[in-house]
Amino acid sequence: MNIKNKILLAEDEKELAKAVKTILNYRNYDVEVVYNGQDAVNSVKNNNFDVVIMDIMMPVMDGIEAVKEMRKIDSKTPIILLTAKSQIDDKVEGLDAGANDYLTKPFDKKELLARIRAQIRVNEEKEKRYNMGNISFNKETSELSNDKAIFHLNNKECDILEILVKNQESAISASELGKIIWQSEESAENNLPMYISYLQNKFIALGSSVMINNKNGYILENKV
Repeated sequence: MNIKNKILLAEDEKELAKAVKTILNYRNYDVEVVYNGQDAVNSVKNNNFDVVIMDIMMPVMDGIEAVKEMRKIDSKTPIILLTAKSQIDDKVEGLDAGANDYLTKPFDKKELLARIRAQIRVNEEKEKRYNMGNISFNKETSELSNDKAIFHLNNKECDILEILVKNQESAISASELGKIIWQSEESAENNLPMYISYLQNKFIALGSSVMINNKNGYILENKV
């Protein structure tokens, strides 16, 4: 079982939004749709997305202003602009505001999917290091560390921690987490608690400000 990439689609043309959402759902993307720029900014404040697709011509707050506001909140999530305009100035303004790419309407669905895959790939290559409170996790070197110490994690610890870090907005059930890591419910049941304990002990040794809690599923949370 794979964790779905989550996409925010900000498009005020509801028929187009519906069509794009259908295409992306079919490709196994988890899609949230909003219909104005302010709602898009609010969604970025409250959720983690792998890609934002933003129409420039939006009500309440236009796409350029929305991108600027998003970049104050989140400097990393890739943003693809959609525009019905062909003028180069609009594209330059959007890129200068913080967008990563653009598509001019009407666009081919294959090109949209290719642009999304490219942005996710580039972002994943950049995001080898995750900061969690007062500790850092470097997936490339398998290191969990802060200024006190460095721990080298084994492969399973790395896989579990990366999933928890990437899905901090919601708890993941032991069954789901186990299936992702071991592809076997029996192996998950036998091994998952042990690896969670390994990680918790390292967090404690580092004096971590975050811990793995189990509230109807595992989730990373700040210590109370």
